[in-house]
Amino acid sequence: MNSIQTREEAALRLAEAEAERIGIGVTPEAQSIFDALAKTLPVQWEKTTIIVLNEVRVSSPYLPENVSGGTSAANERVKKVIEFERKRLQARNTSQKES
Repeated sequence: MNSIQTREEAALRLAEAEAERIGIGVTPEAQSIFDALAKTLPVQWEKTTIIVLNEVRVSSPYLPENVSGGTSAANERVKKVIEFERKRLQARNTSQKES
């Protein structure tokens, strides 16, 4: 019985952590950028702003020029991920339109 309760508690913690990763009031594009950043860096939502490494802020419309704060190295890393993800999204949208 105790192992069932332990598994249930672990599942609830996991569900809560996953729910925190979903932006409220953000576009699917913004969520994709958040997810791309989350693959390699610690990120969280602060309303509609993405916070990376607890210091770098990415504001709407989530372009490289909307990155602020943090060290220059962290700032550049975030910009590179955003640029790559935007290219990937654009390529995906282009191929869907051609289909």
